[in-house]
Amino acid sequence: MKIFQITGLNFNNSNNRQKVAELKSMAANTFTPQMRPMLNRDTVSFTAKKIPSIMAPTMEDLINKTKASDILRFNILRLAKYDIPCPVCGHIMLDLDKYNAFEEKIMSTTDPTKILKYIGELEKYLHPIEAKIFDMMKTDNLKNPKETLHDMLKSRLADSESKIVALQTQILGNIGLFSHNLKTKERKEVQNLLNETFARIIDPRETSRFSRKIFLTKIKNIFIPEHLRANLKLKFIEEFDSMYKGTEYYTEENKADYINKQLAYTIENWIYTSEQDKIIEEAVKMPKAYNNIDAFIVKYAKRDYKRANPDQKIALRMLSNSLATVEHIKAQNSRGETKPGNLSLECACDNNRRNSDNIIEQISENPLMPFNYKKYMKRLCQLHLDNNVEKSFITQQNKTYKEESYGFLDANLSILSKPRKKVSKIKEKMSGTPTKAERRAARKLKLKAKKTKFLKSKHSSNRRQPPGL
Repeated sequence: MKIFQITGLNFNNSNNRQKVAELKSMAANTFTPQMRPMLNRDTVSFTAKKIPSIMAPTMEDLINKTKASDILRFNILRLAKYDIPCPVCGHIMLDLDKYNAFEEKIMSTTDPTKILKYIGELEKYLHPIEAKIFDMMKTDNLKNPKETLHDMLKSRLADSESKIVALQTQILGNIGLFSHNLKTKERKEVQNLLNETFARIIDPRETSRFSRKIFLTKIKNIFIPEHLRANLKLKFIEEFDSMYKGTEYYTEENKADYINKQLAYTIENWIYTSEQDKIIEEAVKMPKAYNNIDAFIVKYAKRDYKRANPDQKIALRMLSNSLATVEHIKAQNSRGETKPGNLSLECACDNNRRNSDNIIEQISENPLMPFNYKKYMKRLCQLHLDNNVEKSFITQQNKTYKEESYGFLDANLSILSKPRKKVSKIKEKMSGTPTKAERRAARKLKLKAKKTKFLKSKHSSNRRQPPGL
């Protein structure tokens, strides 16, 4: 299967628009009949950091503290309770309430058998790699119920580490071959980085760990000249001054944050040469914990848990990738607004991987996304027919996806024309707005209450007082 890559494509160019058209025709032949069963599988995938519990905002929060954008995000997040598939990977996303309840259970015990039982209750939300790790741990737990999850990973560390080093060395070798076509200065810098990285990979010391993210950033930095980076920095300083000078937001900290974000976005979306693109695509193949079982074992067996219980942290990591998050369809760095039509649900794993990529780049890294997006929109349409989602939210979101992907993502919304389910009388009574019949009944009740009160007071005044008073 040929995976199409379009890293750093500039869509303002007419030649690149033609590439998008070619990409569409290529996609039709990309998905073989053997791959189609994959579209129906259920799964989902964040970092090992603890995710804070999110509670429903109180009325005081809504009035005094919470911004309108926070309320909007919160309301979109609530849709995850209906088991919505992720538009990128197609796996069911985990609702925050379920995750918070799971976290409470995990933090209340250190017994490996109980922890595995709690993970098993949410097994359908596990990503493929996490599902394999879970199956492995269940088997080990049957053999030795007292063995901790961390010890299970550590027992496989040596074997997994040798496999990862072999794969990483192969990728570094390919990058070395591709670098022969670069300019002399770039070639030397790339080869120096490869030597430094190889030394770090084969170093068995705990203090010398390899970071895939840092490696990718260093490679991209080589391809952007230093003088150009300085010019970009000056440009972003001018931008920040023109937008925020004289406002409360104008602080040195905010300025530095703005410049760093804009530089990171520019480097991420830089239009590289074909030789540079080849090297970046090869570097991206470096194994990660979310797509390689050996990388998962190495990362979490060697991690320093800083006095925390390793089993609890590993258990939370197993499901944190499945969490539903709110994502801007058009990235904020590209002036994407925080409004319903530009906000979509996405699993934490895909949200983190995307960074500030545009939708086309996201599709190039996730070739099943056009099919998964249709599953996502179909589920939203079903929720609309059940009176859980507004039609405008679905149509606006589909419009934004279509525009940002140049027509690549476009769902069939004909199902929205079907009649919605009638709201039951129980739901009508529970709703905040009373019906005409309820208002009429309330007026009659009010009149009856007044009349009863008047009669009682009248009778009580005519009552004879008891003797002796």
